[in-house]
This record gives sequence, structure tokens and C-alpha cells, in this order.
Amino acid sequence: MRARTIRGRRLTYPILALALALPLLTVGQPAQAAPHADGDSIRQVGTAVSAEAWAAGRQRYGAQVTADAAIEAYWTPERMRNARPVEESPSYKAAARRFAQSRGTSSAAPTNRSRPVDVPPVAGLMGTPGMSTQAINPNLGSNHPTARSNGKVFFNMDGGSWVCSGAVINSVGFNTVWTAGHCIHGGPGSSLATNWSFVPAYDDDLANPRPHGTWTARELWTWSSWIDSSNWEADMAVAIMNTRNGVRIVNQFGGHGFRTHQGFTVGINNFGYPSGAPFDGGNLLRCSGNSTQSGARIRINCDLTAGASGGPWLINWDGNWGYLNGVNSTLNSYAAPTLWWSPYFDDTASELYNFTATR
Repeated sequence: MRARTIRGRRLTYPILALALALPLLTVGQPAQAAPHADGDSIRQVGTAVSAEAWAAGRQRYGAQVTADAAIEAYWTPERMRNARPVEESPSYKAAARRFAQSRGTSSAAPTNRSRPVDVPPVAGLMGTPGMSTQAINPNLGSNHPTARSNGKVFFNMDGGSWVCSGAVINSVGFNTVWTAGHCIHGGPGSSLATNWSFVPAYDDDLANPRPHGTWTARELWTWSSWIDSSNWEADMAVAIMNTRNGVRIVNQFGGHGFRTHQGFTVGINNFGYPSGAPFDGGNLLRCSGNSTQSGARIRINCDLTAGASGGPWLINWDGNWGYLNGVNSTLNSYAAPTLWWSPYFDDTASELYNFTATR
């Protein structure tokens, strides 16, 4: 399926792009959505379940296997262990080179067309364990609110198997996971991610590293200026998750709140699954600090390594819950990072949230 071409795009005002989670062996009905306020239209992109995943699913579950079961069957423990940080992918490195060649700066001011979004966290059916609000141990138990609302993302793209990080966010539909745009699409010259899955509280120290199972997405959304131009100011994405055993992901685990237009300097707790040395991608880790302005984006001092892409930047984190105000987007070094950048959550984030919250 070819993507429709968008013309006349201003990078300061990117538009949304949709990816339907439909098997490669079927033909989906085109999704329709209202045009963006600046006159551009929403683009439909690709499909999401590979032939290899369907084959794995049929082998395990038989001919009537569902897309969810096919993806879960595909991501065997061995495939998960062998998946590499998306920051090592050719598409990510190409996007980073293009950004560096443009001097990595932007004069764009934050946009304020829409009202700021302020959505509180919600605890979910699993409740809140009696743990200290000062919990800073990175080895959180799998039922801890912060652990179960964070997870590791697995997907295929451009012939490789990759990992990212993501977080469950409260929404009207109770079904959203936020991550980075490059964790669902590689940008110009690349493709949509396939076999996309989210594993809450992933922990390879457990006998079962998937203590809450594998969750799959029915829709993946990001801004088309990321897809068309690797616009790092729009490097954010939303996965609309399928139910599991009839339960929506936010109802099951709870979800962090969401805030935009909070200013460039705020206290951040940054979570993710770093896979580069000295980490192995097996555990949720955290770093914290105050963000600062960096062009039209924000950055913090943080030594999480590759694999942390898409992990949440939480403000007002109380040891259990916080408010999403950024996602890991770019880092200053693959070998020994000390800085991470996030898009600034202004109207770009507000509009993506509002558009996807009720789906």
C-alpha cells in the first residue's frame, strides 16, 4: 500500500499519520479522519503483521490464529533477546546525520494554538501496592505502578528486529501507549514497523520476563513530518492497544497523566530500557534532573544508553505515578551518552493526544 504524498508541509506544524495494525495477508479498509487545522490531510501508512508472524502463530495456535496471538508467538524469548536498540538502526542513524548536518537547531517557537492538556494519572484494576513514594530502586517489582505502566517495545523494521521503550498513558479510551515516532516508523526512505508489541514490566531477571503478557496495537499514529522529514520536534507516537482477555490496558495497569505547555525547565524523571553497555536491556531504569531548552526541544543530563528511545519523561512523579511531558528521542553519544533530548510538549503533543485519546 503506497502512502499518499503530502505537499506544502511546514515542519513547525506537522500532521498526523496513521498505520493500521492489519495483517499483510489481508486488505484493510482505508481509515478516514478530519483534516488538520492547517489544511493538510491525514495519511494512511502500511500494515503491521508480517507473514513470518502469521506463520509462527499458525504453527502454535492453528489456522484460526488471531493477529494478537501471531505477534505474541513470533516474539519468542530468543527473538526478544536478539532484538537490538533502534538507535543502532540505519534509519535512525541516517536521521541523526541529517539533523547534525542541519546543525541540529531550530528557531521555531513553541506553538500555542490549542489549550494545554492536563490529564491526571489513574491507578487501574491492579491498585497501588503499599510502597514508599520515594522508591528510586531501578529493580521495581513487576506489580509496582511505575513498572507495570512502563514497558519494552519490540518490532521489526527495514529487515531488522529492534527494541524501544514506552509507557501507558491515561486517556478517554483507556488504551494508549506513548513512545517515540522513530519507534513506529523509520522516517524518510524507511518503513512502518511491523509485529509491534508492548511488554509491560519486562524483566529478564524473572523466570517469565513477560509477567503481564504481550500486548499488541490495533493502530499506530505519529506526525507525518517525522515520516517525511525526520522532524525531531515531532518525534512522538501513540499506539492504540488491543484489549487482552477483554480488558483495556489502562484499566488493567493504570496509566500516567499527561501535561503540555509546562515550560522548558522542569524536573524530569526519565525511564527506559537501555540496552547498550553497561546495561543489557533487561530492566527498567531511571535517571532524573532538570530539563533545559535546546532550540525548540528540551534536554536533560542522563546516561541511559540506546534502547531507552520512547521512554517517558515524567514530571511530578511521586514514586508511583507522574505526568508525561516528553519522550526519549535523541542522545549525544552511542558509546557513552550523557544527554537525552525530547520534543517539547506544546501543541504538537496536545493535538496528538487529543486526536488519539478517544480512539
